[in-house]
Amino acid sequence: MSSTILKVENLETYYGKVAALKGISLEVRQGQVVTLLGSNGAGKSTALRTISGLISPAAGKVFFCGEDITNLPAHEIVKRGLIHLPEGRHIFKDLTVSENLELGAYTLKDKHERRRRMHDVFGRFPILQKRRHQLGGTLSGGEQQMLAIGRGLMAAPKLLLMDEPSMGIAPLIVRDITNIVRQLNEEGTTILLVEQNANMALGLAGYGYVLDTGSIVLQGEGARLRHDEKVVRAYLGG
Repeated sequence: MSSTILKVENLETYYGKVAALKGISLEVRQGQVVTLLGSNGAGKSTALRTISGLISPAAGKVFFCGEDITNLPAHEIVKRGLIHLPEGRHIFKDLTVSENLELGAYTLKDKHERRRRMHDVFGRFPILQKRRHQLGGTLSGGEQQMLAIGRGLMAAPKLLLMDEPSMGIAPLIVRDITNIVRQLNEEGTTILLVEQNANMALGLAGYGYVLDTGSIVLQGEGARLRHDEKVVRAYLGG
C-alpha cells in the first residue's frame, strides 16, 4: 500500500469568532487524487489555505511526508514540495508567460534545471510556448489556468493542492483541464483537488471527502460517492 504523504488531524480554523473548519481529519496517499467536495462556504478553500500555511489553524496538526508542518510559514512549506494553486489562478498579469513560470521555480538556484523544467512545461502546454513573450493578462481564462498549473509544476511538487481549476472556464476547456489533471496524476503527481464541478472531481478522484459548514459529513471512494444518494442530490443534479 502507498505511503501517506499528507495527514490532517482535527484541524480547526477561525475567521474572527466564526469557525470555518471544525476539527476536520483527512489523509492523502502517495499517487492519489483526493477531492474535497462541498457547497460554497463549506470550508474547502479554507482547508487548502490552512494546509499550505496561508492561514494559521486554531487547533489540530498537519503532517507532510511525516513532518509536522502545522506552524511552518508558507514559503518553507513550498520548499518541501507542497504547492498550492489557489482559486482564481493569481497569475501575474503584468509579467510575461515565461516570467510567471520563472517565479514558480524561485527557490531553485540551478539554471539548467530551471530551463529543463520550463522545457517540460512548454512540452505539456504548447500554447504557453507560443505565447511565452505575452503578458499573462492577455491570455484567455483557460490559458491562464494552464499557466497557473505550469507555474506550480516549475516547483517539482510532491503534492499539488488545486483549488477550483475549472472555475470560470468554457466547458470545452474544462475537458482539457480534466485531462491535464488526469495525466499529471498518471505520471506520478499526487493531488488534493477542490472542485465545484463534482462530476469532474469524482471522475478523477480515487477518494473523496464531503465538507458541510466546516465539518466532514461523508467520505469514501470516488466511485462510491458518485452513486451516493446524498451526493447525487446535492452536487450532481440528481
